[in-house]
Amino acid sequence: METNAKTVKRNFFKSSFIYFFITSVVLGALFVSYLGGSAVAQSMDVQGWCFYITACVSWAAVFALLPYILSTLMYVISRRERVAATTQVILTILLMAYFLIDGMIYAQYRFHINGFVLDMLFSEGAGDIFQFNMSIYLKLIAAFVLLVLAACGLWVGCKRLACKWRNSATWSASLLLVAALLFSNGFHAYAAVVKIPSVIRSAPAVPYYFPLTANRFLHKMGVVSKETLTTSTLGGGGSSGLNYPAAELVVEPDSVRKNIVMIVIDSWNSRSWTPEVFPNVKGFAERCNYYADHLSSSNGTTGSTFGMFFGLPSYFRNDIEGAGTQPLLVEQMLAQGYDVKAFSSATLVYPPFARMLFANVPDLRIESKGKTVYERDCEITDEFISFIGDGNKERPFYSLLFYDLAHGYELPAEKTKHFQPSWKFADYLGLNNDTDPTPFWNLYRNCLFQVDSLVGRVLDCLEEKQLLENTIVLITGDHGQEFNENKKNFWGHNSNYSPVQLRVPLLYYDAAQAPAVHRYRTTHYDVAPTLLKNVLGVKNDVSDLGVGHLLTDSCSRDWHIVGDNANYAFIRSGNNMILEKKYSGYIDVYDSLMNIRDDYEIPAVELNKAIMELNKIYK
Repeated sequence: METNAKTVKRNFFKSSFIYFFITSVVLGALFVSYLGGSAVAQSMDVQGWCFYITACVSWAAVFALLPYILSTLMYVISRRERVAATTQVILTILLMAYFLIDGMIYAQYRFHINGFVLDMLFSEGAGDIFQFNMSIYLKLIAAFVLLVLAACGLWVGCKRLACKWRNSATWSASLLLVAALLFSNGFHAYAAVVKIPSVIRSAPAVPYYFPLTANRFLHKMGVVSKETLTTSTLGGGGSSGLNYPAAELVVEPDSVRKNIVMIVIDSWNSRSWTPEVFPNVKGFAERCNYYADHLSSSNGTTGSTFGMFFGLPSYFRNDIEGAGTQPLLVEQMLAQGYDVKAFSSATLVYPPFARMLFANVPDLRIESKGKTVYERDCEITDEFISFIGDGNKERPFYSLLFYDLAHGYELPAEKTKHFQPSWKFADYLGLNNDTDPTPFWNLYRNCLFQVDSLVGRVLDCLEEKQLLENTIVLITGDHGQEFNENKKNFWGHNSNYSPVQLRVPLLYYDAAQAPAVHRYRTTHYDVAPTLLKNVLGVKNDVSDLGVGHLLTDSCSRDWHIVGDNANYAFIRSGNNMILEKKYSGYIDVYDSLMNIRDDYEIPAVELNKAIMELNKIYK
């Protein structure tokens, strides 16, 4: 009797494992089908398929592991095979049904089931978005019935197979899944460094998958060189699967092109935009077009800078980087003979701006040699002035000056005395919701005061060398910086999509334009198309160049998308409501003060229209 009980127990555990293994493979095959009919599938190579198939199967096993574990626990607790088996089968059916629906959602929207989809599906306007007639309902019911029958039949088959299943087969199957998981993550980490397009572009199709990246580690271990991290291994021009540009560029015949100087201040809180903090830039602003309601494309440096140069949301960055596609803005300047220079206080290796933005720029300046942030900010100012020389340039030039001091808070002690009381360094460990922000805020303002003096030197140089008449000057921040303005214990950036972390000043100087103050919303997505059309002579419609508009266009920027494909949000115009899709997939709605608004009725039809407008970028 005891021997028989052990045999039953052993056979159940074998049956349960076999069921887990087979459902992992089947679910993995379903994940593989997500690429069907997409532009990504058409560009897959052997490396891409090796990664994608192993990623799909191993990640499917992670999902299938939950029904397997719960079934095992139920058997241990109840000692009833039927109860445990029913638990595993039912949970597997639900899992399969969920991902069948997710696959349909991904085919239409290019993202997986999340809060936005659920809100659209269960909102009052769902009927205007999802049209379900009786035939569709019947097909769904039939598919579900077939799924139930298949799942139940599979269990019966697994019970029969368990009698012949050896322990060595269990170990082999387990090692196979673990090896697939390790290989797919390890290979993705390597592919992310050397930019294997088929790997990078296919990874987002695997639902809720966050593969390993280890750029810095692989560089430190000597697996990849700095040259690999700073140059495009694809040679550019690859297919990103996006309509970027949406049509072949038409450029007016060669004419005199203006120089472009783009000054970016890392982490620029718009409250600091005062004459006391920015005496030099404020004086220059009287000659500029000032955009008072300007929003970044993200709350972090990588996404915001990507949006500014590409005119696209960072949501599409994997596709762009995977293909080695460079910004139209930079490529057009190179094609038109511009001398392109990047003077960045922080390294261009991390974030990977050297490769993401300037891969085809010859003799690119990668990093500054100063020991402190202040020294490096001074260094890029000196180098720019040296580059200008006597002002007699044989060809037009583009210069990016990226100041890091307001992000690094690293000032000599004597430079912290202008605004008092001031910390001498940023004491992050002492921050909480009750912290008096004044000394921290004054340290920040002292940093910006020094940045203003450096930018003032740049502007004076352009003035003295009589270059302003023929130079576009654009001054902005990559994103905002929070000092607990909303009393929610948020400090810095990268933590929410409130106006404090998104709104930055934007100044646009063109001697041919009369100065003015504009109070309609503009965004970082407007920068690249404005320069392409107004400076570089591109004749295409602005819609061919990304999702932005001309800065001079006062049209609505409602449903402004920010963030990346894992965590993003739509910002409404007028009320600044924030509809944020979390990493977990759920959606939270906040007002501009970061108060959760459970009472907000999401306009599903408008949201669906905004999403579909974005998805027009896909081929």
